[in-house]
Amino acid sequence: MLQAPSTAPLIPQQHKLPNGNTLYYFPNSNLQLVKLDFTVEGGSGYQWVKSQAHAANQLFGEATAAHSAQEVAEFLDFRGITIERMTDVCQSNISVYFLRKYAAELFPLLREMFDMPLVTAQLFDAYKSRRRQQVAQGFQQTNYMARNRHYEMLYGPQHPLGCYAAPEDIDALQLCHVEEFIHKHFSLTYAHLVIGGQVDDELLALADQYLAPERNSSYSVARLKLPAPMPENLVVDHVVLPSAVQSSLRIGRVLPMDWRSPEYAQFMVLNTLLGGYFGSRLMSNLREEKGYTYGIYSMTQIFRGSILFFVAADVAGEATQAAVQECLSEIDRLKNEPVSNEELDRVRNVMMGDFIRSVDGTFEITERYRQMVTTDVTEQFSANYFDAVQHVTPEQLQSLARQYFVQLKVVTAGPQLTN
Repeated sequence: MLQAPSTAPLIPQQHKLPNGNTLYYFPNSNLQLVKLDFTVEGGSGYQWVKSQAHAANQLFGEATAAHSAQEVAEFLDFRGITIERMTDVCQSNISVYFLRKYAAELFPLLREMFDMPLVTAQLFDAYKSRRRQQVAQGFQQTNYMARNRHYEMLYGPQHPLGCYAAPEDIDALQLCHVEEFIHKHFSLTYAHLVIGGQVDDELLALADQYLAPERNSSYSVARLKLPAPMPENLVVDHVVLPSAVQSSLRIGRVLPMDWRSPEYAQFMVLNTLLGGYFGSRLMSNLREEKGYTYGIYSMTQIFRGSILFFVAADVAGEATQAAVQECLSEIDRLKNEPVSNEELDRVRNVMMGDFIRSVDGTFEITERYRQMVTTDVTEQFSANYFDAVQHVTPEQLQSLARQYFVQLKVVTAGPQLTN
């Protein structure tokens, strides 16, 4: 019997800051690097203008009232400090990577970014130019259009997960929209703080001094609760991109379950069988046997309040309809034929290995923990996961396939289909 790895590495140590906030940290004295995550309630679900949250995330901290964008960039570059930015539907995240020896110099600047954020007209105009080009290019890419159209069909065009920006939306974005969003959502007072790496008493003292402003109720933002999906009646759609030579496909649905349910963990095993690893059924069929694609996968994605299952692939344009049919045939096989114990044991080993790799390192652990916080997932999920991987039966997987591989919506994007 496979042994479940310990989940203890995912439980952070906690340090209470002077303002009552909690700093969560994963110490590793062998590292010279530190990763500091700021996560705020400032995702696209809060915006009232399209691309507003993304612009705020990308422009926050580029300059301050006391330091120009050039001065900030030179400060970071000289010390090898890097900043990564990410925005999802609920939250916005800023990850800062730095050598421990620079913490005393960096922390005052980080505090300044939150206390005195500045977005200049020059920075904003440069962002709009880049972003408009990115979005315009996306509208010519099959995978971009298939993904967006699939989300729109699954959630509805008014849902935060179902709407997306067009080039003209970028043109309509104004500097005041970004400034107001930053002022409202990018608050150090209410940020969720996670540190990994060389965390010692001196670093915690710096956090006490610079990362714990007095609480200001005017910055408090109500936690976003996403509305229920309002899907379109359309089940199959094709987005025509005349210049495309390949097609992208998406097949899936919103799952009517909660991550806390043991059934969801069991469904993850079913998903892995279908398309969750290199030796999966979809890869064996569409890549190895048919040669329709270089790669195909299926996955589940947890959002706050919903779980999405989908299959995705890029295929030769002339093979679009055949590839969709083969995907549906593999789904039907799981509904009609119990998986063999040999194949299931192989999947069990793959899933255990995937988990171990996902926590193989301090920064990997902090990232996994951050994702758990973002999606409101707790360690109950890991317990369910290990139980499902070890004990789910072929009969249970077949029952899940019959129950949940239904009402699938299919989107393809590429050249005009031929009958």
